[in-house]
Amino acid sequence: MDPVLIQLGPLAIRWYGVLLAATIGLAIVVAYRLGPRLGVPAAVVDRTAVTCAVAALVGARIGYVVSHPGQFSTLLDVVRVDQGGLSSHGALAAGLLYVTWAARRAGISVWAFADAFVWAVPIGNVLVRIGNFINGELYGDPTSLPWGVRFATAPDVPRHPLQLYEAALAVAILLYARRVAARRRFAGEVFWTIVVATSLGRLAFDALRSDVRVLGPLALGQVPALILVVWGAWALWQGARHPPQAS
Repeated sequence: MDPVLIQLGPLAIRWYGVLLAATIGLAIVVAYRLGPRLGVPAAVVDRTAVTCAVAALVGARIGYVVSHPGQFSTLLDVVRVDQGGLSSHGALAAGLLYVTWAARRAGISVWAFADAFVWAVPIGNVLVRIGNFINGELYGDPTSLPWGVRFATAPDVPRHPLQLYEAALAVAILLYARRVAARRRFAGEVFWTIVVATSLGRLAFDALRSDVRVLGPLALGQVPALILVVWGAWALWQGARHPPQAS
């Protein structure tokens, strides 16, 4: 499949960019719908949704640059978003920093705020991973399984379509997280449920990417994923043991 959706002279509109924009739009819609139920007034969502998205995008770019320094030699290379990529963990880190600042400024719970905006993570893993699939990137090791895919960027042998694995898992996480949100016991439960489940998937799927090992058997994306699983499991355990009186 052609990664370019529409070519207008020198301007190329790519599937990846369209799906990323759709991720942001859908995440904002979900924040509007669920925010008030999770302790975040609609007026606060209205004031912060766009800037939160911008912060996450900037963090995603910075995270990619920091984790792939060899691809960038000048500042111009860093700001040229048509070169290189984005880091989901960079987006999460920057988004959480912004959420902390914005929630304290609005006088509401940081974790309630995080519960309202974390839906961008699984939504992005559905849509953006499809964009990665179309681009022929982030595929896994060679496989003899019947659903192996020969990518144009690696046509030698069929490979694990890890992008589709992550997208399928993200759909399941969205469905489960909706149930968690409906019976949420404490602020932060939705956020950490989504983050832990997504990170467990990253640990499993990146095990099928032997070309990106950076720390013994661990791939680059597995290092922060492991940290998030431990942190998130502790947060969920603590929240269940000592739920606050109010979100």
